[in-house]
Amino acid sequence: MYLVFDIGGSSTKYALIENDKIIEKSSKAQVKTMDEFVKFFEDTIISYQKKYKIEGIGLSSPGTVDPLTGKILGQSAVEFITEYNFAYHLEKKFSLPVAIENDANCAAFAEVYYGNHKKDYIAFLIIGSGIGGAVVNKGEIVRGAKLESGEFGYMLLKNEDGNYENFSMLATLPNVRRKMIEKYGINDTTYQIFDKYFKKEEPYFSEVDLMFDYLAMGIYNIAYTIDPEIIYLGGGISSDERFINELKKKLGSGIFASKAYDIRPVSFFNDNNLYGAYANLMKTIKEGRSLKQRSEDD
Repeated sequence: MYLVFDIGGSSTKYALIENDKIIEKSSKAQVKTMDEFVKFFEDTIISYQKKYKIEGIGLSSPGTVDPLTGKILGQSAVEFITEYNFAYHLEKKFSLPVAIENDANCAAFAEVYYGNHKKDYIAFLIIGSGIGGAVVNKGEIVRGAKLESGEFGYMLLKNEDGNYENFSMLATLPNVRRKMIEKYGINDTTYQIFDKYFKKEEPYFSEVDLMFDYLAMGIYNIAYTIDPEIIYLGGGISSDERFINELKKKLGSGIFASKAYDIRPVSFFNDNNLYGAYANLMKTIKEGRSLKQRSEDD
């Protein structure tokens, strides 16, 4: 059996996988410090080891992940995550295979290894508290010179005030929620905001519609610069058919309609990262790779 983790800005999900299937799943609210973070992993792994024979640990993480060393660089939804190579620490402490990969790349791995498509050149857009992305060519992640290929969330767009903001800050429901609090003093959940959008209640409708404008703008840019055969949408929102349908409607209107798009939700929706962490772990074990052979820090 294998234990896999999907690290996110608000929580870390984890699951036990046997014979390519999740058999048990849970989550914990995200902690505030690296010490708490490491303790959570250690305690969770020890707890599962008391009940099962754990043969490896897979990690899906935000940030610029070097899968060979386990180091995480750059900016991340979890601010402290670059402070310490916790993946290498876990491999050393538990003497188990440990594999770590960027979360959007994990979502892509799940689709490549377990999905039903027959296309070679694919882009992924993972929509959560921010936006992640990945590009796959012939079954392999396109990484780029600094491991940042496909980081679509850093794309710069102009907000309604004419100032530059990145794609992540403009095109997700959690950031619509942040804006509703700051601009209107409205503290509704993302689910409530989205429901009121469909009822055409203001200011919900205008703010969510603007979010779809920005999301369509980013996808339009990706479609022309990357020119993939398919653009997969991941994250929890990908399981909401209303979201997919509204986005397709926006992409079919105005200037966006000048480009043809094949937009699809990922196969496992919010579990794609977990299955991708597992697929990456299986690949790592098969290749006999070890983080401790390549890490420079202890």
